[in-house]
Amino acid sequence: MQKDDGRDATILEWKELKEKNRSRQEELLMESVYRLEPAYWVGVKLLEECLYGAFCFHAGTDVKRRVASAAFLLNEQDFHLVILKDENDVLHHIKNLSENRDKMEEKLEEIFEGILKQGQQKMEEMEKYLIDMEQEIVGGRINRNRNRSIFECKRLLTVWKSDYAQFLNLIEGINGFEEKKKDRKGKILNEQCACYFRIYENKLRHLNEETQFLYEELVHIREALDAALSYEQNRIMKLFTTVTTIFMPLSLIAGWYGMNFDRMPELHWRYGYIFVSVLSLLVVVACFWFFRKKKLF
Repeated sequence: MQKDDGRDATILEWKELKEKNRSRQEELLMESVYRLEPAYWVGVKLLEECLYGAFCFHAGTDVKRRVASAAFLLNEQDFHLVILKDENDVLHHIKNLSENRDKMEEKLEEIFEGILKQGQQKMEEMEKYLIDMEQEIVGGRINRNRNRSIFECKRLLTVWKSDYAQFLNLIEGINGFEEKKKDRKGKILNEQCACYFRIYENKLRHLNEETQFLYEELVHIREALDAALSYEQNRIMKLFTTVTTIFMPLSLIAGWYGMNFDRMPELHWRYGYIFVSVLSLLVVVACFWFFRKKKLF
């Protein structure tokens, strides 16, 4: 789409790019995709006074399966992005939103801010999930399957950390190339785009730090769960120990009077059974009172 100010910004499917009559910049983008295939290379590179970049995103917790990938060519006058793969329609959704933008800078901002916004939404959902999990553990509602949930969250955050770190490196590369050009009294981007990417780098760095924070928070939740499970296990063991301790004197009494020696005074005593029963009851009451006083249960 050609703009009044001479700046060109297009977002195309890979199939569309191959079939259309391509401009010089689009031809360079296509050649770059073939030469630096995003399936194996992500980052940013300086090509003929233009910036070529490629990025990708992974599916769920699968660090090997890429569900979305794209490549772009950017300079002072042109921005061309080609969607190479988009299984979950992340990039297509952003493309549809950016079609309402007229200026190249606005389209550029819509695309990158759309990626950032989706990352922030995922962070907010994960943070809420971890807070609910922590409240459940602190409240004593211990679910032993939480270990599996924590492990899955850990794998998911690891993938997010990798994706956002890769994207941050890409934006840092764009800003780095622009700074080098300025030192040589030249430039790749117009001032508005260059300013936007500097701001966007800070936003993306904050998102990357938030991902790291959630990863560390997950470690604390795992430690809290382990502590809660240990406490629950110790409480059960304490109860069993207390019950066993109460019945130990009864076992002694039963063993003592189970010998049935002829000269045992209580053996033929009329009240022998009642005496032993009362004695056993008194022992249980005494043990129960002692443990309650010591707050053992």
